[in-house]
This record gives sequence, C-alpha cells and structure tokens, in this order.
Amino acid sequence: MWRSYQSLLPALAYGAWLRIKEKFARTLIGIGWIALSALLTMAVLGSIYGTITGVEDWSTYWIYVAIGLVSWNTLANCITASCTLFERARERVINQPMPLGLFVIEEWISISLSMLIALLAVLLVMGLKQPGLWWYFLNAGWLGMANLLLGCLWLSLLISPIAVSLADLQQLVPILLQIGFLASPILFYRQSLGALAWVTSLNPLYVWVRMARDPFLGNPHWGLQSLALIMQLALAVFFLWRIDRRRMAVIRWL
Repeated sequence: MWRSYQSLLPALAYGAWLRIKEKFARTLIGIGWIALSALLTMAVLGSIYGTITGVEDWSTYWIYVAIGLVSWNTLANCITASCTLFERARERVINQPMPLGLFVIEEWISISLSMLIALLAVLLVMGLKQPGLWWYFLNAGWLGMANLLLGCLWLSLLISPIAVSLADLQQLVPILLQIGFLASPILFYRQSLGALAWVTSLNPLYVWVRMARDPFLGNPHWGLQSLALIMQLALAVFFLWRIDRRRMAVIRWL
C-alpha cells in the first residue's frame, strides 16, 4: 500500500495543480483570483466588523482577520469537499485499483495549494505595512499552518468514507460550518461579545484556526504546536490505513 502512495503522490500533486489551473483557465488573471478573493474578503468583511466592534489597532486586526479567513476557508473547504468526494470520484473509485486514501490526498493537495496562494497574497500585501509578519511566518507561522493542513487531512480521511453511507452530511455540514464561522472569533475579537464570549468556545474547529493564527500575532506556542503536529501526523497515518481497509464497504455504498 505504502509503495502505491510513494509512486503516485508526485503525479497526484501535479494533477491537483492542473485542476486549479483548469478552474481559472479562461480568466484573465488565472490563479490570481484565489489571491484577489482572499484580499477582497479580508478588506470588505474586516472593514465592516472592525468598525462595528470599534477596533483601535487596525494593523494587528487586519492580520487577525486575514489569517483567520484563510485558515477557516481552508478547513471548511476540506470538510465540505470530503462529504461528496467519493460520490464525485465514483467512476474512478470503482474502475481504478488505487488506494482510497489517494483520492482524499489528491483533493487535499488541491485545497492546500489554494491555501498557500491565498496566504502568500496576504503575506505580500500585509507584509508591506507589517514587515515583522514575515518573521512571524518563518519563526512559527509555518508550524501553525502545518498543523492546520494536517488537521484538514485526517478530518477528510475520517469524514469521506462516513459521508458515503450518510448522505445527510452533505446537507448538515454546510449549515454547521456557516454557524461555526459566524459564532467564532474569526472576524471579531472574543472580548467584543462581552457576556456572550462563552459562545466562541462551542466550535471545536476553531482550535485549528487559533493554532494557525496565533504565531502570526506573536504567540508561537512551540510546545503545544509541536505536540499537536506529532499527534495529528499519527491520526493521519491511522485514518489513511483505516480508509484503505474499508475500500469494499465504500464501493458497495456508491
């Protein structure tokens, strides 16, 4: 099984990149739309929520919003895509003798590449005003993003085979993600809610947003981040092994 991954991963990575380019093939700026979308969303939503909540330190707030949006969108896209992954790849799953984990990894690589493009755009633009942002990224920001992407991977490996037999997830997950986004401190500071601040603790997915964002705000949490990286790597390997053992069960549900 592991040899299959070693031999096919480079081809999958290239295929994931071609999928992104194909999506924007007929546009004028191509993959630049990923970067532009991230920056426009940050500018518009950040301006609105920052004004409503009375933000004083706008420089820090822009970084807070930008990294929060990039992190949450990556996480949400991975989870949403996992709910329909095998349904969309039905013909390939049935006809190609590939480990199921490869289909999940291919989708994950595509979303990860999009995230890296959006993050690079944020670093380039915000780094002009806050040069220390690049230092934060090199110091521990990369580790936070690694934890985010590993979380996306093992969650995708967990959810995708379950979604095959539980079609209701396709309807339920987007609703929960929307509620989680609006109720979590992604566009606003937790203290802005006052007595309702406890609501922000109800979204377990926010843990990954915080791990990805804190290093860019000068809070690297090296010990916690390193421990999380090891644990999530172990979870990814376990669910990768588990999903390949369930190949026939998945095919029966397709």
